[in-house]
Amino acid sequence: MENEFVSKLKTFLLEEDALSVSREIGQLKTEFDDWLLHSEGKQQVETLKAKDEGKEIEQIDFSIVKEEFHTLFSKYKETKKQQIELKNKLESENLKLKMSLISDLKSLVENEENIGTAFNGYNSIQDTWKKIGDIPRDKRDSIQKDYSRLRELFFHNITIYKELKEHDYKRNAQRKEKLIMQLQTLRNETDQIKELEKTLRLYQDEWEDVGPVHKDEWEGLKTSYWEVVRSIYDKINKYYEQHRASQQENLKKKKTILNDLTTFLEGHTEVNGQKEWNKLTEEVLKFQESWKKIGFAPRKENDAIWKEFRALCDSFFGRKKEFYKSRDHKDKEAKEAKQTLINQVNELKDSQDWKEATHAIIQMQKTWKTLNGAGRYEKKLWEDFRGACDYFFTKKEESSKAQEKLLLSNLAAKKEFIKGISSTPIASSEDVKKLVVAFQAVGSVSSKDSNDLHKEFNNALKTQLKSTDMSNEDVDLILFKARIESVSGSGGASGHYLREKSSIRVKITSLQNELIKAETNLGYFSVSKGAEKLFAQVNEKNDKIKQEIVLLKRKLKLIPNE
Repeated sequence: MENEFVSKLKTFLLEEDALSVSREIGQLKTEFDDWLLHSEGKQQVETLKAKDEGKEIEQIDFSIVKEEFHTLFSKYKETKKQQIELKNKLESENLKLKMSLISDLKSLVENEENIGTAFNGYNSIQDTWKKIGDIPRDKRDSIQKDYSRLRELFFHNITIYKELKEHDYKRNAQRKEKLIMQLQTLRNETDQIKELEKTLRLYQDEWEDVGPVHKDEWEGLKTSYWEVVRSIYDKINKYYEQHRASQQENLKKKKTILNDLTTFLEGHTEVNGQKEWNKLTEEVLKFQESWKKIGFAPRKENDAIWKEFRALCDSFFGRKKEFYKSRDHKDKEAKEAKQTLINQVNELKDSQDWKEATHAIIQMQKTWKTLNGAGRYEKKLWEDFRGACDYFFTKKEESSKAQEKLLLSNLAAKKEFIKGISSTPIASSEDVKKLVVAFQAVGSVSSKDSNDLHKEFNNALKTQLKSTDMSNEDVDLILFKARIESVSGSGGASGHYLREKSSIRVKITSLQNELIKAETNLGYFSVSKGAEKLFAQVNEKNDKIKQEIVLLKRKLKLIPNE
């Protein structure tokens, strides 16, 4: 199973913007390194305990996951470096573009007298300005001020604004006052610097989009606006200054821990016995826990001091590893047997043969219960086994629900089809065959609904055929022939024909036996006036049986010999 830290790092690497996940990846690396130290230390402790119990445990080689993680991390650093370079380059280009637009706007303010041309030029500059991305942070304030100053001159120098209505000025003033209040709220309530910077840019863009206000209001609004904007930039700069100071303080704390650990280990170069190793391990783990609680130091120094700290810990645990000898785990045989079962379930878990696969997996579950426990491997093995079984039975349940839904949908569709028969003209047996084929093409339904549905279908056809000159027998034969022909050429046609023949022959035999029994019983009646009526009723019934036998034999001839 892939290491969770490697999985998270791979997920972060899928982000196109490497800079947006920089902090998360840095934290993930710290957590990974801490986890690795803790896991190796924990393995040493478990080895120690196992030896006390006369056991040996299988050692986990953490170098593979370590190499994989650091390879991915190096890939990320290179990507981030390239994106930073690209970002800086783009910001520099954006700065040039904005300076060029400021020059164009200045020329427009100073030289253009045609109102239409001036507004067209201004709109073009404004649209382009909005599309340009970020510029270097240290230039944003001054560039924005220059641009805003020229916009102010533009709007005040164009006489067309004299024609604007008074409520437009008031609305713009209200919008600007609202933006100032939003900026004040942003400054006072938002502590996430990235969010603060992003929202500030949005508000500044919105401020520039708001139209002009009265000149006597403008100075006050402008002063209030730039006062709160500058205070937000001060807050941002203060944060970065404090952040750098905090990182320096963290560096000092890490150096202290590094020096203390060095002194501690130098004082215990000779270690005798298991108890002493346990005691030393606990102390080293405490150093590691203290290290984990400290935040980031400046990046360059942080990597270097971490390597020193890690080297000390690696040296300690390496010595401890040499002190102990591993042996084969006593539960290896049980582990291999259970792993075999897990592999077998994994081979079956995607099977669509629900009946056979279900039986096989249930047998494997029973076999699992008969196997001995696999010690510390048991939990992981059981989770894998149960997970594979649950995966199969969940898919089986989902398939069953989907099939049931499909059958219900087909049932509704077929009922709608039957309703439409009453408005469908039928002039020949070919028309009936087409209806039968179309009805069957809708799809299958559940066995409990099938018989009633076919009865409804046949009754609807018979009702429609009554409007023709056909006899009931002819109608019955047409329906039967259409149903037989509808399965012709299908994969199950031969079996269907055999079942139909067998069913008809059984009916014929039953009717013939009923006819023989009725005719035999007639011989016992005495000739009398009262018996004549009974004779007539029995003979009428026998005639109907004979007609039904003839009809069944005609149906039998319609079935192909395959």
